[in-house]
Order: sequence, then C-alpha cells, then structure tokens
Amino acid sequence: MKQESIILRYGKTVKVDIVIGDECRIIDITISGDFFAYPEDSIERLESRLKGCKDELCVEEAFRELSSSVVLGVNVVDLKNKIMGFIKNCRSMYPGGGI
Repeated sequence: MKQESIILRYGKTVKVDIVIGDECRIIDITISGDFFAYPEDSIERLESRLKGCKDELCVEEAFRELSSSVVLGVNVVDLKNKIMGFIKNCRSMYPGGGI
C-alpha cells in the first residue's frame, strides 16, 4: 500500500491512501482531509471511478465525476496530478507494468 499525505494550496492537508496492484492498476483509494465536497458523496463516487485505473486517461475520465460538484479547500487539479503521479511512478519502477 502506498500512503502519502500532501499539503496543497491554502495550507489544507489532503491524505491519499492508495493501493496499486498488477499492471500499476489502482486497486483501492481513499481521499480524505481538510476539505468539503457537495454533493456529499462526490468524493466517494470519484474513488469508485478511480478503482481499476491504470493510466492517465482513465484518471482524467474519473475526475470528470467532479465536474458538477463543488469542492472547497482543495485544488482538484493538484489532487488529480498527484494521483496520476502515483501511476507514473509505478510505471517507472515497473516498466512492464507489473508489480
């Protein structure tokens, strides 16, 4: 399991707990921290869409889930880039895509 706490703009803390498996695919992900989202289940829906992603295109599509949501206290682009970074890092460590 890869766990990382990151500080994003405005001094807010966002914690991303991520499990990456075979082919650098997201097995599980939990996003928590000092921010708010409306509707309240927006982040849960995002997490659900991210499960199974193994490339940047899938992550981009998953983040479209937030297009009709209001997210306060976190820069969504920074969060998306951080999650994409986990996948890119996995691919650089395991060029064949497997762990």
